[in-house]
Amino acid sequence: MTRKQLLTIDDLTASDVLDVIAVADALEEHKQRFGHLPALLRGKCLGMIFDETSLRTRTAFERAIGDLGGQAIHYNGAEARVGRHAAKTEHLPDFVNVAGRFNDVLLSRIYDFAAQEAICALSPAPFINGMCDEHHPTQALCDFLTVKRQFGTVEGIRIAFVGDGTNIALSLAQTAAKVGARFTCATPAAMALPADRTEHLLGFTATTDPQLAVKDAQVVVADAWIPMNKADEAEARRAQLAPYRVTPELMAHARPDAIFLHNLPAYRGDEVVPEVIDGPQSMIYPEAVARLHIARALLLFCLRPDWADLAAAAAPGTPGAFAGRLAEAAERPTGGAPS
Repeated sequence: MTRKQLLTIDDLTASDVLDVIAVADALEEHKQRFGHLPALLRGKCLGMIFDETSLRTRTAFERAIGDLGGQAIHYNGAEARVGRHAAKTEHLPDFVNVAGRFNDVLLSRIYDFAAQEAICALSPAPFINGMCDEHHPTQALCDFLTVKRQFGTVEGIRIAFVGDGTNIALSLAQTAAKVGARFTCATPAAMALPADRTEHLLGFTATTDPQLAVKDAQVVVADAWIPMNKADEAEARRAQLAPYRVTPELMAHARPDAIFLHNLPAYRGDEVVPEVIDGPQSMIYPEAVARLHIARALLLFCLRPDWADLAAAAAPGTPGAFAGRLAEAAERPTGGAPS
């Protein structure tokens, strides 16, 4: 079986994206109904590499593999000798090959995309990019799960991203193109997503006008204005991005039933005002918890040979099939294929 990876959204087919969202949703519905999930990943171990502290990604994946009967091991940047600790490096191939043999799947959250690419290429185990400076595929998937749970579908949904053209914007744009959503990205010209990464994306529009982007949108998304590697540019960036602050006046251009999303941490008064992020249209907390649901599905996607059967049972129009499939799969807790 080919080793699976999620370095960027481009590693997933359109069917993969929809299957991950469907299984994530079905797993959470099953847990709400029965109170627990079967130990489909019993005996499996997730190795997690974090160069910086992490609240949502670490909590989501630790809880996810525990919910499915497995366990997680955490490596900080100093232990892994990666990210800002790279100058003290243990030979990176040595670390990754050892960690990838102790563990059944690796997740890495390191700001430098080149480091993520290297770990992904070296890992003998399936690999998940927990975030880097250029891509945030797990966040994009959890945002689309949030959209699906709110509107019942992701196809045709109009999404507006407002602010800097960040890793969030790129991964959302790539995901939207795969699932048939319409994505408009409003940024200052100097902060636009690179044309060579977006010009081929179906349903993608770039603009410098935030009101035009938000017009009739069903989903409005913002991200922090000051990334960790640009703290020294804070005041200049605030001045440049001020017209892109999400306010009630900007939200009024969206549809009345529009929701607001933000990956967090958020800086109230910068990219969004409290009246919006703490108001009735905000879905930031369900969005944050959706990362747990997506983490469960991604771990099964990476580790279960019967993933296709699970995804088929989670598809719309198959009521009751998923619980039965989980029960069958639980009889093969190590993930072995049916005999």
